[in-house]
Amino acid sequence: MKKLVVLLVLLFLSLGLIGCETTPESTTVEVTDMVGDVVIIPKNPKKVAVIARAAADMMIGFGLGEYVDGMYQSILDNSWTSVLYPEVSNFHSYDYNESAELFLSRGVDLVLAPEKYIAEGLRENGVNAITVSLYGNPRYEVVLFKIADLISEIWPGTKTKVNAWKTELNTAIEAVTSVLETKTLPEKTILYVRGDKDRGIGYTDTVGALVETFYENYFGLTYLGSQFESNKPSVEDIMLKNPDIIVVGGAYQNKIMQDIRTTEPQKLLDAVVNNRMYNIPIGFVMWEQNSMALPLFLYDQANKLYPEYFDFDIVSLTKANFKKHFGIDLTTEQVNYMLSGRSSTGEFLAS
Repeated sequence: MKKLVVLLVLLFLSLGLIGCETTPESTTVEVTDMVGDVVIIPKNPKKVAVIARAAADMMIGFGLGEYVDGMYQSILDNSWTSVLYPEVSNFHSYDYNESAELFLSRGVDLVLAPEKYIAEGLRENGVNAITVSLYGNPRYEVVLFKIADLISEIWPGTKTKVNAWKTELNTAIEAVTSVLETKTLPEKTILYVRGDKDRGIGYTDTVGALVETFYENYFGLTYLGSQFESNKPSVEDIMLKNPDIIVVGGAYQNKIMQDIRTTEPQKLLDAVVNNRMYNIPIGFVMWEQNSMALPLFLYDQANKLYPEYFDFDIVSLTKANFKKHFGIDLTTEQVNYMLSGRSSTGEFLAS
C-alpha cells in the first residue's frame, strides 16, 4: 500500500512539473499594418530598413536606432538627422522603391515600407515588409497612434516609451482643444504647402493626411487640400480658393515662402497680403508628419494660428522633447533655427 501511495505522489509531481513547463517565446508576431494587411513578421527584428518617413524618428526616439540598417535617402538628406542622431552616418541610404534582392543581400529582416504596393511586392519576393503610411482611410484620426502601436507590438520592450509618447500627444491635443472649444472661431480656410520637394505653392496633401485631421479637428479650420482634385493644384485653382492662411513645411519651405511673397499672382492671396503665412519646423523629419515631435507641432501651430489664445514656451518644450527622446541638449540658437525651418547652422535646408 505504501508503495502505491509513493507511486501516486511521484505521478502527481511529474504531472505538475509538466504543467509548469513554459512554452518557448514566439519569434514571430502577427500585425495588422496601416492599410489593413495582416502580416506575420519577426518579433524584435535586428536589422530594419526604414523607407517610410512616418516611422523614421520614432525608431530612434523609442530606442531602436541600433536596429536600423538604413533609411530612405530623402530622410538622410536632412542635415538635422546627423545632429540629432550622429549614428545615421552608419545607415545605408535607400531609394524609395528598392529591389527585394538588395534587402536580402543586406540581411534585412523587416522593411517599413511607405506604400502598400511596395510592401506587397517585397513580400512576394521573400522580404518581410509592412506598410507604414502617411495617410489614414478615410481620415488620419483612425490611425493616429497606429505607428507607435505597431512598434510596441513588434518590439514589446518599447511599450513604456510608446505609452509615454501617446500621453504627451494627448496632453498637447487637450491643451489646444480645451481652449478653442470655448471660443467662437471665425470660419477660416488653410492651405498646406508641402515643401519636401521644390514644387512651389502647388503641392499639398489631400484627403486622409495627418494635417487635414489636425487643422480641421484640433484648430477648427477648413482644410483646402481635401477640396482639390489632386495634390498638385494649379495656381489658378489656389487663387480661386484664396486661402485665409497658408502653412509651409519641408526642407524647401523658406525658398517657397520667399517665392510666394514675390511672385504674381500668388503674392496677392489674402494669406500673403494679411501676413498669415507660417512655416512648420523640421527636426529629424518634418514636424507635420507622425513623429516624436508631433506634440510640438500642435504647440507651435497653436501659437502661430491663434496668438491671442496661446503662448506656449516652444523653445523650452522643444529642448525638453529632444532631450527626452534623443538624449541631446540643443542650444537655444539651434532650436530657433529648427523652429524657422533652417539647418542647425542657420542656412536654408534646401534651396
